[in-house]
Amino acid sequence: MAQAIDMSAIEQALTGFTIPPQPEILQHIQQQLDMPEPNIKRISALINLDIGIAGFTLKVVNSAFFGLRRKITSVEHACKFLGVNRVIKLVRSVLLRFTLAEGCNDKFSLKMWASALQTANIAMTLAKHFNFSQDIQDDCYSLGLFHNAGIALIHQQVDSYEQTMQQGLQQGRGYSEIEEQYFQTCHEVLGYLIAESWSLTPELCNVIAYHHSPALMLESDSELEKQLFALLKLAEHFSGESRQLFNITLDPEWEQHKSAILDVLELEPLQLPELAELLHRAQVSTIYSV
Repeated sequence: MAQAIDMSAIEQALTGFTIPPQPEILQHIQQQLDMPEPNIKRISALINLDIGIAGFTLKVVNSAFFGLRRKITSVEHACKFLGVNRVIKLVRSVLLRFTLAEGCNDKFSLKMWASALQTANIAMTLAKHFNFSQDIQDDCYSLGLFHNAGIALIHQQVDSYEQTMQQGLQQGRGYSEIEEQYFQTCHEVLGYLIAESWSLTPELCNVIAYHHSPALMLESDSELEKQLFALLKLAEHFSGESRQLFNITLDPEWEQHKSAILDVLELEPLQLPELAELLHRAQVSTIYSV
């Protein structure tokens, strides 16, 4: 596991911010999951209470990224066909997006969630291509949507977030360095707190906490953490995340650690265009197809 989060850093990062609590719907679903025999009808009914959440969940399940040969027509059908735990992971990610995006329709917020969704889809597609387990594939989707959740919290309170970050990144500075100087917090720690509060696995929480600290993550003694981290960074690279969010064409973090990240996935740089073509066939745009 990666090193534990410094509690003093958490206290400082939280100053002036409120971590959105896990919605009641997830708490009620968890109560069902903790029962000896979870009631799928009851779980499906809880999800269906919010038409927007249920509809978006079915849209994702029926997308090309899940690669299902038959169309899923209801939440209950999804629970029976995919398994309750897979559906709940997806619902949790969808709920996070709806919760943090509520009332935020400015240009940067829309860009951020579009980028997160693209990163999630790429990470899940790559995990499937590399024959990682179903759990890792699903975790990659959650990781893609959750990893920048802390940015949403900062941006909600700081209108100048995009401009400040753009200027700092153009100077070659790191995300956390810029955020800590100007906002007295960083989106990695805030994202970690959100992920922990929303009951993501310890491995996912750790990757979110250190996703801009490649040297630390690549030295983790957890192979799962390193794999999730590598898949996330590769997905960020393919999506051109820094370009989408801050119009930064160079990504020093990727260039500096690219070889080590690819080593985790047993890849060579020359294979990247081939993977980009794979993603293109899966209807995902990348920096290689722009």
